[in-house]
Formats: sequence, C-alpha cells, structure tokens
Amino acid sequence: MGTTTLTKKETKQKAKELASKSASAAKKGINKTGDFVAKNPKTALYVVGGVVVGYLAYVLIKTLRTGADVAQNILNPDIDNSIDVGDLDTSGSRIGIQQAKIYAQQLLDAMNHGAPFWGTDEETILQVFKKITPEDFKIVYNAFGKKDYNGYNSPPTGILANLDSYQPRDLVYWLNAELSPSDGEVYRVVKQTLNDAGFAF
Repeated sequence: MGTTTLTKKETKQKAKELASKSASAAKKGINKTGDFVAKNPKTALYVVGGVVVGYLAYVLIKTLRTGADVAQNILNPDIDNSIDVGDLDTSGSRIGIQQAKIYAQQLLDAMNHGAPFWGTDEETILQVFKKITPEDFKIVYNAFGKKDYNGYNSPPTGILANLDSYQPRDLVYWLNAELSPSDGEVYRVVKQTLNDAGFAF
C-alpha cells in the first residue's frame, strides 16, 4: 500500500478546509447555545446562577480558611518561654544539664514574677547565684537560650501579645534589664559571677 505525498499547495488547501470546518462547527455550537438560551431562559439562568454560586462559595470558603489561620496566629502567637536544650559542653562546671535547666527556668520565672506582687523576685535570683560558679553560669546561660522580652518580662500570650513589642534576648540581657545597683547584694553577686564568667554586666 503506497503513501500519498501532498504538495505545499494541497497542504495549504487542506488546512484552509479544516479551519473552515472548525469555524463552522464553533459557529453552529454558539448558535445552538443561543437558541437553547432563547428557548429555555429559566434553565440557562439556573445553570449560570449555579456556576456563579459555586464560585462564590469556593472564594468564601478559601477566605474563611485564610481568616481562620490569621485568627489562630493572632490568638496563639509563637512566644518561646520554655527551656529547650540540646547537647551542652559541661566541662569546668560542677552542675549537669538537667540542673542547669532547672536554674534557667527558676531565673526566668523570677524575672516573670507575677500577681499579686508584680516585679522581679530578686531573692530567688540571689539564691540561684549563691549556688553556682562562673563556670556553672555558662551552662545555665546556654540552657536559658533566648527568651522573648518586652522590657518588663515575657510578653503576654494570646491576642494581647500582638499589642506588645518584644524580642528574643539572652540571660545576660534579662538580668541586666531586671537588676540595678539599688538592688544591693543580688546585683553585686550577679555582676561578679557574670564578669568572672567573661560576660559584660
């Protein structure tokens, strides 16, 4: 069975015929649609209305989901106020990682001292520092990491956190902000320990 080879002229002619047939079919389809709409306006209206309602429902659901995500972030912002420690170098220290985490949490809680006596619990800070050496402090410092600080303590959780201004700060920053020379012994003990550990205070 032989194959037929078309000349350029014949190929162009075939393409024109195909395009003409396609245009004719499209025109007939449009005419049929127009006839259908003209003969069945109610049905056509229901079809178009259904498509529009479906689209609007899709947009509404998508918007509500996005809004729910935003609301979730507003109501529960990511505020880090817990101690999470990986592997720490404890060489030179008399305490281990677990004890360092306990001291770090005690210091954080003391600087977040709340109701009914708002402020800093200087006595707890002093007791912690009386139990640690400068080498111990380095481990406690690592255990503390960086905690959100708003100038007074940790920011509130929930929607109120969005009305606050805060940044992650290390333990030296927290202690420097919470204690002053007027605090007497606790200030002197903390300052000496930090300076001996190589931190500016």
